[in-house]
Amino acid sequence: MKIISDNLQSWANNILEEINTDEDKHQWFWPKSNEHQIFEQAWMKFVNRNLNYFAFPSIIAQVKEGNQFNPALPKTLELCRYARTLSPEHTKSPFGRMCVWNLPPGKRLLPHRDDYMYHRFITRNIFIVSDNTDNSMIIKIENQEAPSQQGSLWQFHPDTELHEFHNTGNKHFYFLGFDFWDVRKLVALQSLIDHDALAKDVERMTTFGGQGKRSKYISIH
Repeated sequence: MKIISDNLQSWANNILEEINTDEDKHQWFWPKSNEHQIFEQAWMKFVNRNLNYFAFPSIIAQVKEGNQFNPALPKTLELCRYARTLSPEHTKSPFGRMCVWNLPPGKRLLPHRDDYMYHRFITRNIFIVSDNTDNSMIIKIENQEAPSQQGSLWQFHPDTELHEFHNTGNKHFYFLGFDFWDVRKLVALQSLIDHDALAKDVERMTTFGGQGKRSKYISIH
């Protein structure tokens, strides 16, 4: 884990206002899986849509195809872009998945590592949006407590570092999780895939689905 900043509270407040404004306008995605229960206590909204990270060639191709950013979350996107300037090694890193997490009172993201191929080529940023003055939000990386105060920004590698999030409070807790690609590795990966074939793949471009599917997006979100 690498701490980037602990004093971005004004950014957090602006993003929180944005999330609250959008609450009743666009639905949250429920990340339920038939394989495990790691994420199903939480809800998600996406800054650049619900990219299918299970389909590794597809998510590589998506970098060149470009992002479809959520028009309801401009301040959130601005923070993600600003984070590049605070992390010199990622100044030119394209975005991977970009998510707003909503963890309801008493709910958890269970301890886990994300060990799909995609996660081996990215660095994950966590930005704390909600106020946590009562220390009710507990985040652990490799069983050590991570920064959980509003305005904190830090990075870790989700494929190798065990992580968990637990909202012990009585209010919904919001945080961002957004990924930076490793630029050097991405260049090599781009040369290994057939971009034209992926762009013309009707199933990839017109259907939705996750593990085992070629779809570009897991859901319409």
